[in-house]
Amino acid sequence: MRDAGSPPASPSREKEKKMKTTLSIVLALLIAVPLIAASAPKPVATIGATPVTQDDLDRAVGAKLTRLLTDEYNIRKGVLEDLIATRLIEAEAARRHVTVDELIKSEVDDKIVQPNVAELEPLFEGVADRYAGMTKEQALADIAEAARRNRIYNRKGDFVDELRKAAGVHVYLQPPRVEVKAEGPSRGATTAPVTIVEFSDFECPFCGRVVETVQKIEKHYGDKVRLVFRDYPLMIHRTAKRAAEASHCAEDQGKFWEMHDKLFSKGGPITDADIYRFASQIQLDHDKFDGCLTSGKYKEGWKPGQDEGARVGVQSTPTFFINGRLIVGAASYEMFAKIIDEELANAQSARPDTKVASK
Repeated sequence: MRDAGSPPASPSREKEKKMKTTLSIVLALLIAVPLIAASAPKPVATIGATPVTQDDLDRAVGAKLTRLLTDEYNIRKGVLEDLIATRLIEAEAARRHVTVDELIKSEVDDKIVQPNVAELEPLFEGVADRYAGMTKEQALADIAEAARRNRIYNRKGDFVDELRKAAGVHVYLQPPRVEVKAEGPSRGATTAPVTIVEFSDFECPFCGRVVETVQKIEKHYGDKVRLVFRDYPLMIHRTAKRAAEASHCAEDQGKFWEMHDKLFSKGGPITDADIYRFASQIQLDHDKFDGCLTSGKYKEGWKPGQDEGARVGVQSTPTFFINGRLIVGAASYEMFAKIIDEELANAQSARPDTKVASK
């Protein structure tokens, strides 16, 4: 709309104005089309004229690369921790106007108690077979040197921890996580800040080996940890599915974990004779248990766990997910504890009422 007091525009000016507007639109389209084409993702494959996009591939891959991503994260985390330690030590040495070697000597070497060879004699008696071809004195000297190096390593770790706290170090590198359905027999509160989902096979010797480690975790962390057991019978273990079936029949009588422990105690193939013997030992109602097994009620009770395991990239047993973080194999208690402690610290810092301690 033009102002009421302005003179009317001439026809030639109106035409020129329309041409300029049209030209601007055309130019804008000419610029936009290449940009849109450039931003469109290039397909990773085509089937005839139908593209297979990167998003299609990513959805199909799902969590199958979790193990590789976890290995990459562990490498990066280890290098990062070494880098942080080096910089902290260098900064502390500069602050004290000493060399790094002088700092390490005063704060690490000079603060450890040297191993007493006489105190190591009881240890030698238990490992003497490892030192075949050596005299007792040589073996004790070797053990003492190993103990000395271990004490140095531990003291250096403590010293770096002191420096980290003083410097206020924060690590933002995040581990890969997988959304895993925590469904199945469980121990611990559903409100626990740490959930461990275990994919396991009753005939797997490594799975049996880690039972004691998991029990130690539960005993140490109490209600801070919830454990969920999921079936993942391997094809090479011919009796694993039958054992899983028996465990679910025992679960009907509220004794899954008792049967779980008995099945793993076998340490190999599990026969029906073993299963009924275990059922008797944990005082299951024989008729109910036998009826459950013979009816085939849980003949495929293992399948949901195996399907979920396949979805999240499980390839071997045992495989654990600690709040979605992957651990493969019969890992040490220390490895589990390290991740659990990190997760508990994360949960604590995420609480809205958490206060940051003043320095």
